[in-house]
Amino acid sequence: MNRLLTCLFWMVIVLVLAFIALPLLVVVAASLSPSSTLSFRPWEWTFHSYGGLWSDRWLQPFYLSVRIAVVVAAVSGVLGVMAAYALVYERIPGSTALMAGLLSPLSVPQIVKGVAIVLFLSVIGLQGILGTPALIAAHIVLALPFVTRMAATSLANFDGSLDRAAQSLGASRYQRLRHIVLPLIKPGVLSGVTLAFIISFNNIPLSVFLVRPGETTLPIAVINYLEYSLDPVMAAVNVASMLFILTVIFLFEKIGGFSAQLHGGSK
Repeated sequence: MNRLLTCLFWMVIVLVLAFIALPLLVVVAASLSPSSTLSFRPWEWTFHSYGGLWSDRWLQPFYLSVRIAVVVAAVSGVLGVMAAYALVYERIPGSTALMAGLLSPLSVPQIVKGVAIVLFLSVIGLQGILGTPALIAAHIVLALPFVTRMAATSLANFDGSLDRAAQSLGASRYQRLRHIVLPLIKPGVLSGVTLAFIISFNNIPLSVFLVRPGETTLPIAVINYLEYSLDPVMAAVNVASMLFILTVIFLFEKIGGFSAQLHGGSK
């Protein structure tokens, strides 16, 4: 009976992975198509389509998306850690209500957020910041709840006796935060920062309302291209974007080791 359950479990795992991976494999195969139209001819596969990625049509949106994502990840990381530290570790009055308020953007559809931000900027007369400044602010609002929740989870599992020991030895709050708290919650913080980067880099629903000509992010450039053409270059852009995100995840994992935290271990 146990062997049957084990077999069923692995069958389900394989089916789930196949459901996730097969569409990606189709995109990879399409990017290697030898013709200007999508086709499946493995014996004629070529990397010719990837040469089109080095044009300004794709490089400029890519650089803009990376710059925005870096700023969003950095600001969300700082604000998220500060919020989690105050609400979870220091337990300031009304921390439960404040945490609920910080997480409330998760309950609002992103399209609604985009419309609300545009209307808000119009009402207060700040239409001029539409573009990169508005994108950064909107993405921070979108990513901050994730960073705060992950940092809060790490702080909730933090051994407070270490902080109290450092305090008894005369360490200041800043020294305790820098040398005791932050190093021990680093996996949770970096996992939140990584997620913030990915959310910002791949965002479409918010960005579509806030971009302006000359400041188009990569996902919006992809959407605009799809309106007129569906070819191997489009597939190559998506494959390159996927590889870039996987590289970012790998680098943050090597720095923060947050997968060890997910398995209950330590880095």
